[in-house]
Amino acid sequence: MKKIISLFVLTVTFASCSEDVTFNSPAFQATKNGAFWKANSTDTYSDPTGITITGMVGTDIVTLHTSSNAPGTYILGVNEVNKATYESLDGEGTLYETGAGIGSGKITIAPGGTITGKFEFIAEDEEGNEVNFTKGDFYQVPSRY
Repeated sequence: MKKIISLFVLTVTFASCSEDVTFNSPAFQATKNGAFWKANSTDTYSDPTGITITGMVGTDIVTLHTSSNAPGTYILGVNEVNKATYESLDGEGTLYETGAGIGSGKITIAPGGTITGKFEFIAEDEEGNEVNFTKGDFYQVPSRY
C-alpha cells in the first residue's frame, strides 16, 4: 500500500511540473518611466550611415540608431549619429530624443549573426521634459539591408 501511495504522489508531482514556454523572437522591450513597455512590431534597417532599430506598439515608436552594426557599445547624448528617439503619435505627437548635449544613455550590440543587444536612455522633448527607458532589450530583430 505504501508503494502505491508513493507512486501516486510521485506521479502527481511530476504531472504538476509542466511549463508553458513562449518564445519571444523577435523581441524589443524595456521599462519606460518605471512601467513595462513591449513592442508589437520591430524592424531593422542598415545603410552606409549605420543601423536603425525600431520598436512600435500602438502609437509609440522607439528608434535606436548607431554608426555601425558592429558589436560594441555606442554612447548616446554626445553626437547626432548615435541616437535614440521616442515618439508618441497620440495627441500632439511629442518627440523625445538624444543628441549632441541632449539626453544620455547607451546602445550595446551583441556579437553574433543576429541584431541583438541592450539599450537604456533618457531623452528630452523641446520643452526639456524627459522620458526614461531602462532595461531595454532587442533580440533577433529582423534586418532589411
